[in-house]
Amino acid sequence: MSVNIVLPPLSSWAASHLTGILESKTQNDFNTAFDYTFAADAQFTVNNKRVTRDAYKAQLLAESPASPVERSTVVTIEGQTEVQTGNQGQLSGVVGIFYTALSDSKFLVLGAPSESQATSSLNLVIEPTEKPPPNPLHLHGDFDPRRVTAVNQVVSDVTYHVTIPHASVPKVTTTDNSKVELGPGPIKLPPGFQGPFGGRFGPGPVRLPPGPFGGPGPVRLPPGEYGAQPETLPGFGAFGAGPVIAPGETVGEIKH
Repeated sequence: MSVNIVLPPLSSWAASHLTGILESKTQNDFNTAFDYTFAADAQFTVNNKRVTRDAYKAQLLAESPASPVERSTVVTIEGQTEVQTGNQGQLSGVVGIFYTALSDSKFLVLGAPSESQATSSLNLVIEPTEKPPPNPLHLHGDFDPRRVTAVNQVVSDVTYHVTIPHASVPKVTTTDNSKVELGPGPIKLPPGFQGPFGGRFGPGPVRLPPGPFGGPGPVRLPPGEYGAQPETLPGFGAFGAGPVIAPGETVGEIKH
């Protein structure tokens, strides 16, 4: 009794296997996915240079979370196409995949997280290279003889450093003992105010404008300000206040 196994299309098979490799979390999962995808004698060309199977395996490992550097990887298939070859249907053909793999690093670069993005155009030759086991009744649809026999890849890697906004970084204040500010600067006084030592120790006494006979003249306040009233004594204040005349007293000589 034979079991008819419905295999997925070539492009779906290639995309799922590539995603499984690059998103593997452990080294064991990565090795298993890689061996189930690439044939033992597969040929690899990367950016027009031939590389060994082990070198290509190390390249894919460096982009996956299974490596000691990367924390997570997200694969995005941008486009894919397939062409069947021979008369074997979905068992053999050529698949072209354009994808991006965004990886988040486990370590900080210059104190900030970093991300790397691999943008790739991948051409795969797929053939049924594996032989089924002796008893196909126990397969239960798990056996797939297809493997990648040739790889031609063009890939470019770009590393991005995540910028932390200045608003989220706490401000660090330092004290410079050579420049200590104790308050506002010196008070600028109007002209005419000068201390006894040339203003070095603060403003000196207030100097009033000279009076008509030398020295400061009288301070005249306008009527009504601070309760001042016009003078009514003789002299009107030009030579100082006159004598106080009490009722019944006579000022000056008494002439007969």
